Amino acid sequence: MENSITIRQMLLTDVPFGMQLVQQAGWNQLEADWHRALTLHPEGCFLAQQASGTPAGTVTTCILDGRQSDGKHSRDRHAGSIAWIAMVLVDTSMRNQGIGQKMMEHAIAHLDALGVETQRLDATVFGKGLYEKLGFREEYEVVRMKGTSKMHERLDDEAMPWTTETSLPAVLDLDLRITGTHREAFLHSLLRSNTFYYSMFEDDLAYAGSRKGRNAVQLGPAVASTPEAGRQICDAMLHHFNGLPVFIDIPVPNKTALRWAKSNGLEEQRRFIRMYRGKKINDKPELIWASSGPEKG
Repeated sequence: MENSITIRQMLLTDVPFGMQLVQQAGWNQLEADWHRALTLHPEGCFLAQQASGTPAGTVTTCILDGRQSDGKHSRDRHAGSIAWIAMVLVDTSMRNQGIGQKMMEHAIAHLDALGVETQRLDATVFGKGLYEKLGFREEYEVVRMKGTSKMHERLDDEAMPWTTETSLPAVLDLDLRITGTHREAFLHSLLRSNTFYYSMFEDDLAYAGSRKGRNAVQLGPAVASTPEAGRQICDAMLHHFNGLPVFIDIPVPNKTALRWAKSNGLEEQRRFIRMYRGKKINDKPELIWASSGPEKG
């Protein structure tokens, strides 16, 4: 079966199949998430199919950090870049036939050919062994907390809406310093259709975003320069989505964020293992209050 599988670039017309896989897996993505991936790095999103043309699986890649964007060649443009691999999904009727590994190898080869320096992903316990076999190493765990937002009391006015019309160089710089990744294009792609808040008070900087999901609102990404700024900005997000089911993926090193989530009635649902291949990124997970979800870290 593996030999009869071919891999081609994923197209917008393949999104309905992608949503079938999401539903099979019980994941939280919507069509908008597929469209975002196909917009950010269209040549790096792939679909596996049988010789008959029947689709079998998907994998996406997203290059978030291309500091050599003025290079003449693709490899020059992406030298020193950071990329995420995500949406590794295989149709339930075709699992355990090596398709997932073949798609991963294809995605890795694509990023290697572009000179991407660091490849990252958030693995489930089921995928960790395969990723280790392919050269990925463990960084730290990320805990998905879930529950219903219950933030009734009126909040202070320090949290302000962040929209595409709001230029926030200081907040973008904060995100770069904490995540070690240039994410401006990715953040602006989320800003266009989702709720974001930011706060700036002297040296206390923070922002928190969100995106809609099939099962719950995904809170994140969110970073903060201080614990108090993190609590306030995440309180603002809970208040905005009061009464709705929410997910928030918190790095284990951020003990303050985990305590905050538990104090607001959120409970652990599952864990991911953040992994990398290539150069290790010097991020600061203790200041990351929420990951963007398994798609983009």
